[in-house]
Amino acid sequence: AVDGRIDGLRIDHPDGLADPAAYFRRLQQRYAEMAGLPEPKPGDEDTRPEMPLYVVVEKIVAPHEQVPRDWAVHGTTGYRYANVVNGVFVDGSSRNRLDRAWRAFVRDEAEDFEHLSWHCRHVVMDGTLAGELTVLSNTLLRLAREDRRTRDFTLNILRAALAEVVASFPVYRTYIVDKPSRQDRKYIDWAIGQARRRSVAADASVFDFLRRVLLGRPLVGAPAGLGERYRRFAQRLQQYTAPVVAKGIEDTALYRHQRLISLNDVGGEPDDFGISVAAFHAINRERQLERPAAMLATSTHDAKRSEDVRLRIDVISEMPAAWRLTVRRWSRLARSHKRTVDGERAPSRTDEYLLYQTLVGSLPTGELSDAAVADYTERVQAAMLKSVRESKLITSWMNPHPAYEAALQSFIAALLAPRDNNLILSDLQTTVGLVAWYGALNGLSLAALKGFSPGVPDYYQGHEAIELSLVDPDNRRPVDFDRRRAMLKDAQQTAASETPVAARVDTLRLWLAGAPDGRAKFWVNWCALQLRMRHGPMLEIADYLPLEVVGSRADHVLAFARRDGAQWLVVVATRLPASLGLAVGDPPIGAIWDDTRIIWPAGGSAAAAAPESLTDGVTGREHLAQTPLLLADLLRDFPVALLEGAAASGLLHIGAAPPG
Repeated sequence: AVDGRIDGLRIDHPDGLADPAAYFRRLQQRYAEMAGLPEPKPGDEDTRPEMPLYVVVEKIVAPHEQVPRDWAVHGTTGYRYANVVNGVFVDGSSRNRLDRAWRAFVRDEAEDFEHLSWHCRHVVMDGTLAGELTVLSNTLLRLAREDRRTRDFTLNILRAALAEVVASFPVYRTYIVDKPSRQDRKYIDWAIGQARRRSVAADASVFDFLRRVLLGRPLVGAPAGLGERYRRFAQRLQQYTAPVVAKGIEDTALYRHQRLISLNDVGGEPDDFGISVAAFHAINRERQLERPAAMLATSTHDAKRSEDVRLRIDVISEMPAAWRLTVRRWSRLARSHKRTVDGERAPSRTDEYLLYQTLVGSLPTGELSDAAVADYTERVQAAMLKSVRESKLITSWMNPHPAYEAALQSFIAALLAPRDNNLILSDLQTTVGLVAWYGALNGLSLAALKGFSPGVPDYYQGHEAIELSLVDPDNRRPVDFDRRRAMLKDAQQTAASETPVAARVDTLRLWLAGAPDGRAKFWVNWCALQLRMRHGPMLEIADYLPLEVVGSRADHVLAFARRDGAQWLVVVATRLPASLGLAVGDPPIGAIWDDTRIIWPAGGSAAAAAPESLTDGVTGREHLAQTPLLLADLLRDFPVALLEGAAASGLLHIGAAPPG
């Protein structure tokens, strides 16, 4: 709060709690008591609780999962949103072509992610979490022996079946307290069904027994109190499934599967290859209805790659054929830098493929001094070392392989050596120059979408502008605040009320031409925050309206409106810029949009309250809110637009510049 008191909390790792719902309920009650407020009413499976204190939780939510309705929290810290909005910039139509390019390069090292995630959970249960599995299995054996009809199950049978069920869980955990919720039952049934199918040689009755235990439903005639003991076991197990998923997928599988590593971030699902515009709208509308005050993240301290690195790598999905030829060429140029370790060429094909994507995503553009190259080389070496140890394929934290790690480090150093005859570095810089341009355009759109999607945008340190950071500790380096202060000053001067629109547009064209340096992204983020500051109360309750886009370039546009009564905010963003057919440095503005247009909502209250005009908070230009809205006009100067306006019955915002 302004006076220095805490008025909101972020709760990390709630899945480690035995009863998260009770904890959040007590938290809200204690806050209300301290603040002198009435005791908040609790919720249940169908009713939301009252929440006087703003609370968000750091929890990974699967695409098919909902945060339990009885949790007295406003939402999550935004990992799900980070993956959804990133997916908008992945060309889903290229999945099969990019899959073939990846498999052709890594050969027999490729694994399907579904099988890989299952296998890696078993790796964790056989390793670091084996002791807890043994304890749980012994407890399960004692439960089985309490009923004569389940006494024949041996410890080995129960352990194997339990491990299979845990490896098949579709979410981090259930949240059983007194009894399973509808969502809990669904996930238990799914895990049991998958485990049964994967264990065709096992006695199917052991999975029937496990299902009864997890649902707290003993057989008729079972000893008294057995149902309660079943329930206690289920509660204990659900605190085991969460770390198994975290260590098996987040800390292992996502480091092994390298088809497109921009999809491999915390909470990500590499098989969700791109998010359609329709899906993005549906997810936004659901959040508006269910958790409208949830946080929206795009980069975090947990991110394996910053948003800007991911947005660059997304561009690969738009050019799968060129990418296949490029990595093949780099591999030929680099093969003399490999070493032989344990009879195999090092680094492995998988680690080499990971490295090339890492370099494309993070190599700074332009001329680099020897000192800058040395610093960057060390950063990449550290990120790659962490990646190969986390993958646990050839080396690991528990059992390092010094010879392999040395071969990997020398390979990276050779690729990045600043010498005149380093053909691969020269080739790499050329490719990065191309990808960085399109990735920077993606960054402008991401800033616009994040600024007005339902929720509360969160900006990780330094990411207001372009920040090409890798996995921690690289993403915790000091932020260049002096540079950002200079950007802020430039933004304020450009938006000053006395600055003519033409002069503003000239400045924006200059920033756009140098988009990879981050000034253009900083400008969009700043404009979005100015509009949010002015329209904060409206955005807390505004409807979310997907806007229909038609025309020859419709697939390259995402547009939506936020509306409350007569007040409107409209977001128009470019997507998939590399496949628009424009050369590097040629921005997607003006005539490139041809006949592409936005259809204003027809019928109902939205049409009745349509604004008369819209003012773009980015360029300062005013546009008639006609039907249709032509993209060639809306995006005549810049690839995104943040428009505000009001119906005739309300206030019409004509001022071109947001307040400085």
